[in-house]
Amino acid sequence: MIDETVVRAVNIALQTFGIIVALAMMSSFSRELLRRRSQRLLLSKIVTATACMICFVIYNLRGTGPEDPLNMVLLSLSQVGLYVVSYLYIEYLRAQIEEIDAGRSVPAAVQIIALVLCVAGSTLRVVSTVSGGFGKNSGSAFGWGAAFELGHAGGVILMGITIIILCTYYRTLGVRHTLILSSMPVLILLAAYMEPLAGGIDLYYPFVIIEFCIVYTQHHLDIARQTEKDRMDETKARLALATGRIKPHYLYNVLTTIYYLCETDPQKAQRAIGTFSEYLRGTLETMEKQELVNFSWELAEIRHYLELEKLRFGSRLSVEYDIEAEDFSVPPLSIQPLVENAVKHGIAPKEEGGTVRILSRWLSDGGAQIRIIDDGIGFDVAELRNMDVTHEGLANVRERLRLEVGGDLTITSSPGKTTTVIVTIRPSAADNGNR
Repeated sequence: MIDETVVRAVNIALQTFGIIVALAMMSSFSRELLRRRSQRLLLSKIVTATACMICFVIYNLRGTGPEDPLNMVLLSLSQVGLYVVSYLYIEYLRAQIEEIDAGRSVPAAVQIIALVLCVAGSTLRVVSTVSGGFGKNSGSAFGWGAAFELGHAGGVILMGITIIILCTYYRTLGVRHTLILSSMPVLILLAAYMEPLAGGIDLYYPFVIIEFCIVYTQHHLDIARQTEKDRMDETKARLALATGRIKPHYLYNVLTTIYYLCETDPQKAQRAIGTFSEYLRGTLETMEKQELVNFSWELAEIRHYLELEKLRFGSRLSVEYDIEAEDFSVPPLSIQPLVENAVKHGIAPKEEGGTVRILSRWLSDGGAQIRIIDDGIGFDVAELRNMDVTHEGLANVRERLRLEVGGDLTITSSPGKTTTVIVTIRPSAADNGNR
């Protein structure tokens, strides 16, 4: 039989280490991460286990045995926590499955059964603790009472439910993720088998902490992979955005225009080359920009683009600027494609051409608004989804504005009428421009 002082010292060491590890995990949960229900449940599990380990450490530090009233409360809380952690884990799995595939969900009956088992099992554990049926040594083994055994059986059934969920939804979770998540029931069942042989050393919470470490590590590896994937996708998107502005036919048109200007108007050709070089420089800069830009930068790119287009269209294209708000933030090359659409799809198809107007205003709430107005051929907004290329470009711009500056993009138009594109920037983004 292991000496009682040694048992207490080992329990204190194991639980204290577990508390330190759990606190380190809790400190890494960001507000952004906690928007997901599954991560809130995971954090709740860690917090519950930490509170129970603190109770168990105090129980062992007091060293007065389970008969002491305060120790009885501390021991009861630590035992109840095991069932709460198991129940929260089942809820965590349900939330993960629903987040991965909104069309699949674990039946509500499973939640009810798990809750009943949690309440019944933890109640029986408390009864066994209060009645002295828990923690009594008889030779080298525990002398457990009937209440404890029944509560213990409830915990085993909870773990069985967890395994059933994992086996049923392994396709949704993925084989690798399922194997990682199975660490909880496997380790808890292993602790249930080994603890009677451990001579009073608590194994449940150390094993729970091991499970936390496995799930937590895998979770952060997934975050790191997703972050790297997002970074690569963003880089590809910026490259596509930049190279998309430098389409071969567009280069050909501009260079051809400059070529003829060299014969007819050398000074204008010289200015055109300067404008074109500025446009290219600004466009290529977007490959390196990872942050928002001031609208004045975006406006400069718009001016360069429209100057080059005026060389092509001549008197068929008129441009008007009415700029009041300029010092606020936007994603790079997020407004210029909207102006390009106005020229390409509004003015160019119209035989007599037309005018593109660009306005910007401060809003009363501190935000900013940009309007791109053209009096071209117009279109039916309801049929926008059938315009594959244009719709995809607008969808990308709308998503970038929403994600990066909380912006909103709306379009009003009809065949033969004026088209108006309105971009609204939220106040916090407008403030970022150091207005």
